[in-house]
Amino acid sequence: MPRRKDTDASSPPPPAPRIIALANNKGGVGKTTTAINLTGSLATHAKRVLLIDLDPQANASIGLNVIINPTALSTKLLLQDDRYTLAECVYEKNERVDIIPSHRTLADTQHNLLLDPDGRTRLRKKLQAGGKPYDFILLDCPPEAGLLTQSALVAATDVLIPVDVGYFSVDGLENMLEVIDRIRQSHNPTLNLFGILVTKFDARTTLAQSTIETIRKAGLPLLDPPIRICVDIIRAQMQRMPITAVAPESTAAHDYDSLAGYLLYPYVIKQPRVVRLRGVKGGRA
Repeated sequence: MPRRKDTDASSPPPPAPRIIALANNKGGVGKTTTAINLTGSLATHAKRVLLIDLDPQANASIGLNVIINPTALSTKLLLQDDRYTLAECVYEKNERVDIIPSHRTLADTQHNLLLDPDGRTRLRKKLQAGGKPYDFILLDCPPEAGLLTQSALVAATDVLIPVDVGYFSVDGLENMLEVIDRIRQSHNPTLNLFGILVTKFDARTTLAQSTIETIRKAGLPLLDPPIRICVDIIRAQMQRMPITAVAPESTAAHDYDSLAGYLLYPYVIKQPRVVRLRGVKGGRA
């Protein structure tokens, strides 16, 4: 297990980073894979990135080879009360990448977060209190729309929704958009829908093209290019490293670098209103 880096709790808050929640209430859409590989791509551009694993499955933590015991400093301790600061829960991966890891016991905190008046806002307050001077903070959410995902959306400046190729994945977008809208109304009116990212894309299939067309017709901000199917992603997962460290010339590495470009360069993505997918091919009837 990596050792926690000593930090100075008295250090002043850094300039405000961009905080991006990767969220989708459907599992298996490439959300954690995107969190890990977007972290790696941003780091190759000399950006300092903090990845916070908010999923009790801890796949992002495992994917970066940060495996902790149930009592270790983690996302669970960060969220459950005010005793632990952001800086205290950080593990350093390298000079540009830090992570706050998760453990399966994080699931035990959701009921307490629901009862706690500060449950949904504690993460935002701790991020606002500051720590190291990060350029980006990525929040990897669990595959549901409960308190952990809501905490991330309350804290975030932006939300990125990965969607894999398939009818049910696109059909589930409506629920996620409704959750975002409710969070805007109740806690975070400036939350930006950064974009919809299609993953596991194979241009040879009509289903892949249909997925792209459905999202485009709904007026949602579609991030282009999509993330293509690539065997090197599996190889990187097995080595517990981002694709940029394992196969930097692969199609997946280029696709994730293009995604990082939306954050690194002054592209303007129009933020649409939250729309429904009913009546659009691939949406609900």
